[in-house]
Amino acid sequence: MSTALQQESDPAAYNPGPRPTFAPGPGAPLPGLHQALSTTGYALVWGRPVDWSPELPAVKGLLGREFTRYERIGSPGHRHRFAASRMLLKHAAAAALGAEPEQLDLARRPGGRPYVRGCDQLEVSLSHTGQMLVVAVSRLGIVGVDVEAADRTVLGSPVERDICIARESEAIGRLPADRRNAALVRLWTLKEAYSKALGFGMRMSFSSFGFDPVGGEGPGRLLRADGVPVEQGQWWFQSHVLDGAYTASAAISRSGLGDIRDTQARTMLDGDLTATVLAAAADRAGTDPSSSGTESGPGRQPWAPQAESLAGTP
Repeated sequence: MSTALQQESDPAAYNPGPRPTFAPGPGAPLPGLHQALSTTGYALVWGRPVDWSPELPAVKGLLGREFTRYERIGSPGHRHRFAASRMLLKHAAAAALGAEPEQLDLARRPGGRPYVRGCDQLEVSLSHTGQMLVVAVSRLGIVGVDVEAADRTVLGSPVERDICIARESEAIGRLPADRRNAALVRLWTLKEAYSKALGFGMRMSFSSFGFDPVGGEGPGRLLRADGVPVEQGQWWFQSHVLDGAYTASAAISRSGLGDIRDTQARTMLDGDLTATVLAAAADRAGTDPSSSGTESGPGRQPWAPQAESLAGTP
């Protein structure tokens, strides 16, 4: 926790970029995603569960290793959003990678953070509630996203006591009464997004860190539990109101992956490295490496993504 809180967002240098991209369904292009990735290094995409409902026969193939988790979900509504959010995430990630959604395999790290197997140049996150799905993709580093109904009652509830540090509670108290609940929902989603990006989820105490300012949709600044801003600008935080009824927040790390401009799956493999590995394997096996069909030579060679290549190994 101490390591995470040594990093601070820098609102003065923050460029929020385009608003989250609306994804109307699987057949629609996502030009806003490519623009956001190009200008800011990350993109937020939102949609509605009704538009991203996979056909029942395709659910098992869509979810892959998460199908058993899907089967354990008791609520039909939650189960539906679970599948729809994965479908949206696959399409958003595929658009960023220049691949097809069915070629991608989603998995979860030990802390629960999702990732695309075999595609480490892209970090992803997702959240869903009610009639809202939100996903995030980033070429900069780890990312987290969270969404809640904007009118969800937090003010005066046990949640308020659990999520606020003293400085936040004081700031909430200074707001007009009709803005306090919305500010608390924003705080809640910001803290969820940051915790999810770090891979802690609900295991992270939300009263051990804070954000400033508490209201609005602009960039946030990370605070220690005593209200002191932390140092080093490694994080961006932002909030948006979506569809007029939901508050979504994102936490984007600017360290870890570096500024990877090319996230296309077809350029992931280095031609020289691939040829060297295949030649070594062929030498051990006593076969001709040229029979693999892989050419050697300087730089990266064109590669047509295959499902097994993108999915990686179990």
